[in-house]
Amino acid sequence: MNRNVIPWQHVILAAAFLALAAFVYFFCTADMQSQRAIKVGLVLPPERAEQKWYQEATTGLQDATQEIGASLLVEENVPDDWRGMDAIDRLHKEDASVIVSSGYGYGELFRAAGQAYPTTDFYTIMPYQNEGNIRTYFVRIYQLRYLQGMLEGMKTKTGRIGYLSYPRVPDNVQELDAFALGVRRVNPDARVFATFLPLPSGPDYDPEADAIAATERLVKNAGVDVLASHRENDVVSEYAIANGIDTLASYDDLPDDPHLLSRQSIDWKMVWSELLKDDIRRSNPRAFYWFGFDRAGMKFTIVSPDVTPEERARIEQAEASFGRGFEPFSGLIRDNEGNIRCREDESVSDLQLRQSINWLVEGVIVYEE
Repeated sequence: MNRNVIPWQHVILAAAFLALAAFVYFFCTADMQSQRAIKVGLVLPPERAEQKWYQEATTGLQDATQEIGASLLVEENVPDDWRGMDAIDRLHKEDASVIVSSGYGYGELFRAAGQAYPTTDFYTIMPYQNEGNIRTYFVRIYQLRYLQGMLEGMKTKTGRIGYLSYPRVPDNVQELDAFALGVRRVNPDARVFATFLPLPSGPDYDPEADAIAATERLVKNAGVDVLASHRENDVVSEYAIANGIDTLASYDDLPDDPHLLSRQSIDWKMVWSELLKDDIRRSNPRAFYWFGFDRAGMKFTIVSPDVTPEERARIEQAEASFGRGFEPFSGLIRDNEGNIRCREDESVSDLQLRQSINWLVEGVIVYEE
């Protein structure tokens, strides 16, 4: 046998390897080129763009677009009605192939825009517009609320917990219910006194003053001794700390205090990166995204020295269970009128949680005085 002759099997193997390498090279090159070419449009609402929620979500989007080499085009003060189409038109003229909103709203505007520009993909938090090129996305914040509920359920001495929320729509109801389920896990006899307040609107409406007034009613009239809130800032937490009441922080602006039990955060860069990479590669163009604890990089951090090691351990155990598939809205759940809403071997569907849930969990009392 001539040792200078390469066996034909080796030739075929080498050719196959080179073909595979070429395919990977051209695929990755095309993918990188598409990432560099993409333009993302962001619409921001009037008056509310400076709120902490929008700031954090927008910063995460800026970081995500920079990471993948995309351009970010921002339209500010965009009305949430037909007048907002002017901003959509401008983004389209600037070749934005993806247009997103980072807060609640723009559902009907994006629906109309999606029909006008069928080759553009639109992403909105609104849970009802999820078809074709209109995509729904959000974060399972209710998982954080569940941990909050557990913590406050363990810290209340009176069994009366106050909770301030935005209007009674499915996303807000779902978060309140998850909070109450967390409370019931550790303190089934406790009650959650919930007040729903309107969204900020109009120059004469002072949302912070309204929130403080509602908080005072919960403390003085309903007799709650711990407080939680679903608000655009931590004004309720500031009130609680100033008055010696245990509370929770949604953002990082508040200094540490023994009455500040915990902080929480969401990695918006992680959320946006997955959305945009899916969109670019068409690898998983889902119409309904809902990012859980790990995929959204959520963190729940206990900061108060008054939380005992045993209480910390219970929270850590519950948090770890999310990664193993635990779902707060599963097993036997009754509403506050005694009706069974979920049976032992069932779980509440994502669509119901985002689009139609209107019942409140056992132990929740709506306080409107």
